[in-house]
Amino acid sequence: MPKSIWFKTTMSVVLLGLLGVAGYWLLQRTTPAECRVCRREIHAASRAVIEVDGQQEAVCCVRCAMTLDQQEQKPVRLIEVTDYIRHTPLAPKDAFYVEGSRIVLCQSHEQHMDETKHAQERVFDRCEPSVYAFARREEAASFAAQNGGVVLQLAELMNEIPTASATAQPGAGTVRKP
Repeated sequence: MPKSIWFKTTMSVVLLGLLGVAGYWLLQRTTPAECRVCRREIHAASRAVIEVDGQQEAVCCVRCAMTLDQQEQKPVRLIEVTDYIRHTPLAPKDAFYVEGSRIVLCQSHEQHMDETKHAQERVFDRCEPSVYAFARREEAASFAAQNGGVVLQLAELMNEIPTASATAQPGAGTVRKP
């Protein structure tokens, strides 16, 4: 094989490899993060960070953290919530929460069919009723007035789960007692 053909072939393979790596990198950067609990996109306005089995991870919303605790029966700590308006992190104990508004960022729009190919009525959704965090009580109250829902603090929100409590650790909330 002449040297020029070998060089061109090698360069073509290297170029194709680099294009493949660049395409994979671009795909990873443009694909929205997915919540492992509900497999939906993690929105900037409702993101929460939890700790399960010593590992921290982002989930789409506070409600997913609450349902994860109930379904897996593992202690789930709420480490961080996101201010709905500013998209900035908040300590869970410092936030004001609106629960049950008409706004549901995590809503699934897929139709589920039964065995006779008829649409099934949705009975349960991990992300409902919605829970959004706000840095200021006034902003939470204004949001609730416009979109429905109830303004709660962390302890009140955690009272929904019989074994739930807020922990003494600064900025953290335990969804379920260990």
